[in-house]
Amino acid sequence: MKLIYFVKDDCEACKNAKDKIQFFLEKWGADRIVETESINLSTADGLVEAAMQEVADVPTIVLMDGGDEVARWIKKAPTSDELREKLGA
Repeated sequence: MKLIYFVKDDCEACKNAKDKIQFFLEKWGADRIVETESINLSTADGLVEAAMQEVADVPTIVLMDGGDEVARWIKKAPTSDELREKLGA
């Protein structure tokens, strides 16, 4: 599984969402099996990727399993229960 963070450099909510999710991944030991990627919408490449993924707001967190989207959280981080359920942790 892979978590993709769509963020901006100056976004405090983005940093908080990433920190919160990382805390729970480490707590559950899922950080060894869940890949993470940050896409910075403050860059041209990030904006292109966001457009391709239909991301308009930050933070947006997308959970992928293979090539399939499992869950998407827009303008917020998932709760620990939501994340755990989607990860099957």
